[in-house]
Amino acid sequence: MKTIIVPTDFSTTASNAADYAVHFAQQVKAERIVLLHAYEIPVAIDPMMPGIQIPEIDGFRESAEKRLYQFRADLLLKYSNTGLVFDIHAVYGSILSALEDFGENNPIELVVMGITGGGALEETLIGSNTVHIAEHSHIPLIIVPAKSSFKPIQKLLFACDFNDAEKYIPVEQIGNIQQLTGAALMVFNIESAPDEFEETFPGTVMGESFAVHTVLEKLNPSYHFSHDENFIEGINHFVDEQQVDLVITVPKEHHFFAQLFSSSHTKKLAFHSHVPILVLSKNN
Repeated sequence: MKTIIVPTDFSTTASNAADYAVHFAQQVKAERIVLLHAYEIPVAIDPMMPGIQIPEIDGFRESAEKRLYQFRADLLLKYSNTGLVFDIHAVYGSILSALEDFGENNPIELVVMGITGGGALEETLIGSNTVHIAEHSHIPLIIVPAKSSFKPIQKLLFACDFNDAEKYIPVEQIGNIQQLTGAALMVFNIESAPDEFEETFPGTVMGESFAVHTVLEKLNPSYHFSHDENFIEGINHFVDEQQVDLVITVPKEHHFFAQLFSSSHTKKLAFHSHVPILVLSKNN
C-alpha cells in the first residue's frame, strides 16, 4: 500500500481520522497521504436572488485551498519525523465524485474518514458523507469513530454471516490487510436458533460453515460464535472482550449498510467509543 486518501471538512472528527491515517500508514509502510477537500457552492432557490458570479466561485476555491494548505501544514508540523508525503487535492463537487475522479488517474487503495453522531451539528457533513461513500463506493474504507484513537492493528475481526461465502467474501482484500498489518484474523458469527428447514436438513448449516472454512483456509483464522440476539451488541461485546483493533464488514447490498446505520446499536459501534470499521466490497 502506497497511498491513503483522507477526505476532510476540517472538523475535529476529520482531524482525528487524519491522525489515525498517519499512524495506520506507518504500520503498513504507506508512503503518501492525500488530503482531499470537496467543496460545493450554495445555490439560491429564491428566483429574486442573483446567481453566483465567477469572482465568487473563485473565492470559494481560494478559501478551500487556503484551509487545505493550513491543514497540511498542521499535519507536517505534527508528524515531521514520519517521512510521509502529504499531498492536497481540492475539487468542486461531492466527496464521492471527487474520489471517483481522482481514482481515474490514481488507483485508490484505501480511504480513511471520520464519523460522528450525538447531534454535533458542526460535524454532520463529514459523517453523512462517510455513510454515503460506504453505501455507494467500492473503494476500501476505514470509518474512524469520533472518540477512537489509533492502536497498532494486532487483531482483525471479520463479521461474517456464513451465507454464500464463496460469492461475497473478498479473500484477497482481507488477506492483504492481514499481511500488511501482521494481525491475527478472527471470524465472528452470530448463531441464531435453527429454523424448521435447518432442523430438517442440518447438512445445509454444515455446508455453509464448511464453505466459509474452505474459502478462508489460507488466512488461518480463528472462529468465534455468539448467541446474542442482537448482531451489533454481540459484535460490541466481543470487540471489547477480545480487544479487537479493527472490524471488517462486507455489506452484501449497499442498502443493507444504510439500514445498519439507522439503528441505535450500530451508532454505538460506529459513532462512539468502539473500534474503527473497514468496509470492503463483496467478492465479484
